[in-house]
Amino acid sequence: MKKIDKNGDLNPVNVTLNELHGLQFEASGFSFLPKYKVQSLLAGRHKSAMRGRGLDFKEVRAYVAGDDIRNIDWKVTARTQKTHTKVFSEERERPVLLVVDQSSSMFFGTQQFLKSTISAHLCALGAWRTVEVGDRVGAFVFNDTEYQQIRPQRSTTAILQMLKTVEVYNQKLSAEEAPKSKTALLESVFQKIRSSVNHDYLIIIISDLRGISDKSLHHIFNLKRHNDVMVFHVEDEWEKDLPMTTLSLSNSEKQVSISNLMKKERDRQSKSFANDKELLTDQFAEYGIPLLTFTTSERASAQVRTLLKDH
Repeated sequence: MKKIDKNGDLNPVNVTLNELHGLQFEASGFSFLPKYKVQSLLAGRHKSAMRGRGLDFKEVRAYVAGDDIRNIDWKVTARTQKTHTKVFSEERERPVLLVVDQSSSMFFGTQQFLKSTISAHLCALGAWRTVEVGDRVGAFVFNDTEYQQIRPQRSTTAILQMLKTVEVYNQKLSAEEAPKSKTALLESVFQKIRSSVNHDYLIIIISDLRGISDKSLHHIFNLKRHNDVMVFHVEDEWEKDLPMTTLSLSNSEKQVSISNLMKKERDRQSKSFANDKELLTDQFAEYGIPLLTFTTSERASAQVRTLLKDH
């Protein structure tokens, strides 16, 4: 796959630090702190609101004329027989943790980009946008054999170091090796994140979630108890709907053709993908976790602005 004009200055296969740095100028028009509730992301599936930046409870004090009566603490008022009101302070920041999947199953794409490339671009866009609004951002970057955790920071230098890690992991991907099962990998990743993240984070998981198990979901749902969690699910068109034509697959050195792909086989693949995706979406929805779909057919910046438009 060669660099093509419709991708602009972005290489569809492997990312570079310069490209990820350049995405700083596309990191606008979207927000990870939406003013709307989670159900608007999930088409009515769940009623809870994301925490977002807003007001944080500080203390209860005696009511004075001019206080907002909506903030009266009726329990304390009833107990003391004197009117008391809740006092709030502005929530100053919320660290963001980007969980970036660069494992072998992500090295796949039949449209404009590979899934691993879209994942890296989403990480860069998320990092630049987070520091622009004044919050700290960190990352947990992993592949099939190793991971690196970058603690949340707020400087351009720290962001570039993070994106350098993403570049290194992305450059290690190769079509010479078949994708590995990553059920155990995801379980280990989310267990490590759970043990290192305390509370009040926004955790954004950027992955195709191939092979995700109940154990991994358990870790994610426990993270949601004290944090906000979003899932950026990266997928390719052929994963959900294989074409009818003869397939020619290549790793740039060898090529193989698969002909006479039966309709029965295509239907089975499509049905399996759709069922797995629906189940996963419903499971996340039960815990108020938005699952947003990103594809390999369009620039990540255009997709994220559509899905997380900054109102």
